Amino acid sequence: MRQAARARSPQVSAPEKSRQRRAAALARERDRRLQRRRSDRQQGAVNLLGGFMRAFFLVAVASGLIATILVWWTPPDFIPAAVRNELGMEALEAEVLARPTAAATPNWLQRIGIVAGHRGPNPDSPGADPDPGALCLDGLAEVDINFEVAQRIVRGLRSRGFSVDLLDEFDPRLQDYQAAALVSIHANTCQPFSEQVSGFLVAAAAARVAARSRDDILVDCIARHYARETGLQRHEGVTVDMTSYHTFREVHLWTPAAIIETGFMLADRELLTERPDRVATGVVNGILCFLDRRSDLPARSEGL
Repeated sequence: MRQAARARSPQVSAPEKSRQRRAAALARERDRRLQRRRSDRQQGAVNLLGGFMRAFFLVAVASGLIATILVWWTPPDFIPAAVRNELGMEALEAEVLARPTAAATPNWLQRIGIVAGHRGPNPDSPGADPDPGALCLDGLAEVDINFEVAQRIVRGLRSRGFSVDLLDEFDPRLQDYQAAALVSIHANTCQPFSEQVSGFLVAAAAARVAARSRDDILVDCIARHYARETGLQRHEGVTVDMTSYHTFREVHLWTPAAIIETGFMLADRELLTERPDRVATGVVNGILCFLDRRSDLPARSEGL
């Protein structure tokens, strides 16, 4: 019986068995190589995508840091004034045709200047006592009102993330000062008139023709929001001292600038001395209104 079974089973020679084993081994090795190639291709694609994302992230971070450093730490006099003027005119002609960017500038990249009127020494009169501005018979000085209000405006803007400079009347930083907006804070006379005079005045420079649209929007925003917050009425007639204010000639051409007389120190004394937060809030809201409305301007008038 066993002999019959062995007779029916095919006999495979030793060389044939060896050949089959080698063929099976080669097939397994081929499968392993194919699997390894597929895995290598997949890993290569992942590595390429990861490398691209890392490079893009590093370039974006580096660009942001370089732009911030150039904006914050480049001194205004780095380029000679004559060259700046020529470049400014060429840039004006080129950028009038440009479209404004749709992305809003983050608050921390927007610099705002607040001048505390009459505060600090006058470099044109070295050794002289600082000018306190208007004075009341009881010793109330305009400079003290201005400084108190200016500090509150600075705190209000900084709490919203803006970069804000508190500047003296003749601050050396005002020379060629560049900012998204600059507002100088003053109060009106304490002189008694035949009838009680109340209200505020706000104005821009009469001679800054190139920057007129931006200055006018800043003045309009401050006037509307200051009247709404304080309840004071605006006096339309402004003095030459306001429209020819020296700071307007010092700051950079494209820095929107305005001056406000926050009230009369006699008739509006209670508001100016006992409710300075209302005074400051009116100015802060006016500046925020202006920053929101800059998109209404042509590209170059967007300013800084």
